[in-house]
Amino acid sequence: GYMMTPTKMTMNMHMFGLMYAPTNKTTMMVMLPYIEKNMDMLMASGMTNSMDSEGLGDIKVGALHNIFSEAGQKVHLNLMMSLPTGSIDEEKDSGTAMAYAMQLGSGTFDLLPGITYTAQKESFSYGAQAQATIRLGENDHDYTLGDRYKLQSWVQMPIHQRVSLSLRLAYEDWDNISGEDDELNAMMTPTEDADLQGGNLLSAGLGVNVTLPKGHRVAVEYNKELEQDLDGPQMAQDDTLTLAWQLAF
Repeated sequence: GYMMTPTKMTMNMHMFGLMYAPTNKTTMMVMLPYIEKNMDMLMASGMTNSMDSEGLGDIKVGALHNIFSEAGQKVHLNLMMSLPTGSIDEEKDSGTAMAYAMQLGSGTFDLLPGITYTAQKESFSYGAQAQATIRLGENDHDYTLGDRYKLQSWVQMPIHQRVSLSLRLAYEDWDNISGEDDELNAMMTPTEDADLQGGNLLSAGLGVNVTLPKGHRVAVEYNKELEQDLDGPQMAQDDTLTLAWQLAF
């Protein structure tokens, strides 16, 4: 019964981060994302079209604070906040508003609390983490993206002096949107229906981490979805690939 429906969406995120440790227990952090999105649509008439959005996402700032460190085990708190620097005014070529998923930010200040546990053994290491995204208030378009909750655990094992393999299991749950953007038409396409945006996802990731001279580190992870449960007709997440480079000095 929809006039159009999405068939595919691709997102590339380029994340630039800077971390500074003023003390042995606290590390300050800022993360700046640049996002590229593309969505292919199928019209009821059989015609196809696509839309693109690109720009700065929501900047994240805060700190990691260690609260326990003993016998190879550590626990630290993630004390982060997301700032509404990403655009929620992205428009199609026709001048009408793009769907929620094509916007570049939340439009709200968001709390990003979390706690991380890590343990180092003689021949391997492991850890677990709980994170949340808690939206604060409504944005300028009278809606609030759903809160998100994530649990993940991992194990890492060295296979060479400078190379290690990692295996990660993650479960994520996110709520539907509260309120709605008056410029969107929920009868036109499911991507513009605020009640069809929630769901949960179980995924697994396999990674390779390489430590290089002079403080350089390169990591790559392939992540595959294992099970998804989505509210209503909406796009399911496909495989993802993450490539990271880090320099410590």
